[in-house]
Amino acid sequence: MKKRNIQTFLLALLMLIAVSAALPSLAEAAPFLGDMTGDGHTTAADAASMLRALASGRLSEEERPDLDFTKNGEIDGTDVRAALLYSCGAISDFVAFGERVSSGLCDERLFERFSYTGTTDDGLGNYKSENISVSIGSGRAEESTYHIADIYIQDLASFVTAFSSDEFLGSAQAVGEVFDAVPGAIVAMNGDFYSIHVHGPVVRNGVTYEDHVTNYWDIAVLQSNGVLDVYPYGVLRKAALLEMNAYQTWVFGPSLLDESGLAKTRFRSNVQASNPRSVLGYYEPGHYAFLTVDGRNGESDGMTMDQLSQLCQDLGFTAAYNMDGGQSSVLMTQAGLVNDPYHGGRAVSDILAIRELPAG
Repeated sequence: MKKRNIQTFLLALLMLIAVSAALPSLAEAAPFLGDMTGDGHTTAADAASMLRALASGRLSEEERPDLDFTKNGEIDGTDVRAALLYSCGAISDFVAFGERVSSGLCDERLFERFSYTGTTDDGLGNYKSENISVSIGSGRAEESTYHIADIYIQDLASFVTAFSSDEFLGSAQAVGEVFDAVPGAIVAMNGDFYSIHVHGPVVRNGVTYEDHVTNYWDIAVLQSNGVLDVYPYGVLRKAALLEMNAYQTWVFGPSLLDESGLAKTRFRSNVQASNPRSVLGYYEPGHYAFLTVDGRNGESDGMTMDQLSQLCQDLGFTAAYNMDGGQSSVLMTQAGLVNDPYHGGRAVSDILAIRELPAG
């Protein structure tokens, strides 16, 4: 009897040691599993349980840090959505997911725009990875056809400009030729044809080529934090520009929306009649758009500046900047032209492009 008690004691001790040894691995896994039901898995039931607990005020970052999937210091509905996507297999690694979402340009609520289980690419410009999301669309407004690339990026380095002939003031080239020289390029649009007005400023990919600031044209500045600021003519000063951490600048214009994101009715432009158009649209940091409008053909007249401004408001841009238009207006992907450029387009001095980041 005494021997049996010793054996029982030893067996219990071995079980206790085994459980204790397993605890560290469980603790390491728990912060990224979001297990609410205790079964060691994250399922739709866990997402539902999270939602109920949030509604009743029973969840806090201090008590359940494992449920803060987006790593923003709080647990909210966005984390519930993440748990649901994880349960469906759309997120494969909560650790990598949290690091990507918390370090990116886009607000965490936009995380579903990206892909966390590999890259999808239809070759026509519709593209998703954990870094980039691009969707190509088109529509009709004011008897004209427009084309839009809806763009989300997590790293500003994915938004590049490129010079023709790969050099400042290089020989003009077709948009497609400049596009092909950008490694990993997904979608591109013609730029501001800077070489015809080098009075500046010209800042591209963080490098300043001309720091003079014109007083005559509206100026667009893409900051290193992803914010697009558009300055009315005569407002931006050289000293202010030098204090900025400008990543890109463009001088063409005009600005198409006011500070409230509403359509303007007066413009600093010499070309306000109907024409093919190219526009850089801005929603918020990390969310941009390349917009072109076909013109000068039987199916599409092109847009006046007033019409273009109204379209930008209707599309929900919070800021919009007119680039070079007319025959320069080109939107393209790896599959080729998206829009119908007048006479096939013309040689230009620069483009705007969205590219995938180099591996590693």
